[in-house]
Amino acid sequence: MRRYRYIKIIIAAIAIFSLGHKVAQWNERQEEAEILPLDQYKNIIEQNDLMNKVDSMARAVVATGFSAGSGYGEVWIRDFNTFIELSMDVLEEELICRNLDIFFAFQGPTGEVVDGFVDIRKANLGYKYRRSDNAPEFAAHKNTVETDQESSLVQAVYKYVTKSGNRSYLQKELFGQKVIDRLEAAMNFLLEERMATEYGLLTGATTIDWGDVQPEHEWGVEIDENTHFTIDIYDNAMFVIALNNLIELCDDKDKKNHWTAVREQIKQNVRKHLWDSENQKFRPHIYLNGSPFPATFDENKIYY
Repeated sequence: MRRYRYIKIIIAAIAIFSLGHKVAQWNERQEEAEILPLDQYKNIIEQNDLMNKVDSMARAVVATGFSAGSGYGEVWIRDFNTFIELSMDVLEEELICRNLDIFFAFQGPTGEVVDGFVDIRKANLGYKYRRSDNAPEFAAHKNTVETDQESSLVQAVYKYVTKSGNRSYLQKELFGQKVIDRLEAAMNFLLEERMATEYGLLTGATTIDWGDVQPEHEWGVEIDENTHFTIDIYDNAMFVIALNNLIELCDDKDKKNHWTAVREQIKQNVRKHLWDSENQKFRPHIYLNGSPFPATFDENKIYY
């Protein structure tokens, strides 16, 4: 059932693979061709019929709503962040804002952000659902093995504000707090609750699947006694992107300076601890209490 979640992405992946195959064939015929300027390659891609087909297929799928696929009723913040800009092209702006508002409705007192929300009548899976008086018609849940929900929401708001030009949304008061302040609270949650102080980087559970399940047992969405904690490049890269976005969204000079300093420190720590200079790539994980994978699995062979 989990694999239905990214049906929207699979369509594009198949088409892009086909395009890559055609490009490879073209390259074989053009072995001695002169390298073209970048803008000419851009024109080639834009005029490619297959890419136009992919675009139209993606728009048709996204126009059906915000859930992650036919097997899921939830709106997931990770997915919404991925396709929010495309959604803005085919759906009413009011619906986009409504979804963002609902994520804020379920934001916790320490700033944490949920994974997704669902119609209360469909909240019948194994998640630890939470309710909110701010959105009583929905239930939400947070998979604690992940560390990307807060960064995803900041990025989604940034994309909405940038594409729409509606900076007034940042000053909108939701449930007693302005949106811009809620974004800062989300970033502070990561700094205070998900930071490995020895490394100065975010930590979380080792995950597989779509990044939201730990491999130690079947359900795998909650941190428990089986969890192998790790520092990974994905969560910290998402954090840096979110900090870049927050810095642009902040009008207050002191806040800009504060978040710029935080970002620079994270970037330095990523380079110090996660960059593999010998192999010129990033290390996938730094395991803090052992790896869940067998010793025969050479994770360093994976290119990041």
